[in-house]
Amino acid sequence: MQSLSVKDLMVPKDQYARIAADRTLGEAVLKLQEVQKSEQSLNPDRHRDRAILVIDEHDQVIGKLSMLNVLRGLLPRYDRVRGSRTSSKAAARIGSARLFIDSQEKDVGLWSKPLNNLIEKVSSVKVSHLIRDIAPDETVDEEASLDKALHQMIMGRFQSLLVTRGGEIIGILRLTDVYEAISERIREFSASESQDE
Repeated sequence: MQSLSVKDLMVPKDQYARIAADRTLGEAVLKLQEVQKSEQSLNPDRHRDRAILVIDEHDQVIGKLSMLNVLRGLLPRYDRVRGSRTSSKAAARIGSARLFIDSQEKDVGLWSKPLNNLIEKVSSVKVSHLIRDIAPDETVDEEASLDKALHQMIMGRFQSLLVTRGGEIIGILRLTDVYEAISERIREFSASESQDE
């Protein structure tokens, strides 16, 4: 069985949804929808992009905007919630995650306005305000083994990793593609095992 590297499964940045950092949240949502529909019609077997790469004026990737970032962007007060930039494990470590979430919701005043009122703000929120610095554990070199990338995804609970070459981001490795490659190998192994019986 041939071993795979990150570059075998990554989606190059020019084939992935991208948006300039100075665009609005509303434009990002529309762009992602447009790309998803286009992907579906061009290649129904390809998994749809679930995030959008954010680029600067030099076409360099400076971050990514996930579906969760979009939803957080509707209510910027999430930034005032303790541990909001960390994983949900932080809340669980405090004790009861549900009690923590309820107390933070009340203390910060989350969702005090109806969702429809918040949606009207999408034209005033800039993409640049929703992205954060790219952490080293969110990147992986294109020559890295799939084993290494999978370990990073599992340990960091990442849905995707930004792929680098010489420090520059050249693409994205999506969990859906990694899972598909591994499940195909499991299927092949199971088929060969059943033939040997």
